[in-house]
Amino acid sequence: MKAWSKATTYVGVIMLATGFLLIVLGWNGAASFDTPQQQLPYVISGGVGGIALVVAGLALLVVQELRRTTMMLSQKLDEVADAGAGAGAAGGPTAVPDSGDAVIAGRTTYHRPTCHLVEGRQDLQVMAASTAADRGLAACRICEPAEKSA
Repeated sequence: MKAWSKATTYVGVIMLATGFLLIVLGWNGAASFDTPQQQLPYVISGGVGGIALVVAGLALLVVQELRRTTMMLSQKLDEVADAGAGAGAAGGPTAVPDSGDAVIAGRTTYHRPTCHLVEGRQDLQVMAASTAADRGLAACRICEPAEKSA
């Protein structure tokens, strides 16, 4: 896609240069005559054609820049999504208790393993209730894991 984008940019610049050249040649040709009947062909061919090429070249360059910016933004968003998915899956280290009750930590609360609020979810971590409380997570108000561990 890079070679295509460079070629499109070059075509746009060439169209701009050709358009400005036609405008200058049309102006020069029209200036060499005194009557409007003799000047009109130069104004039409050089002026109108040159303006059309300039507008088309500018449009091509603007569309190409929008395409390039959109592609770059899309790549950055994909990188952010990949980084977020990797961080969410790993979740960092957890302190799983060797003995005692383990709880399941969510984003803001921790639950008993049998709590129906966490059934089927994949983004959860198993840890000790004390570790979950140290992380600032609140106990679930439905399954009340704090009572079980106490």
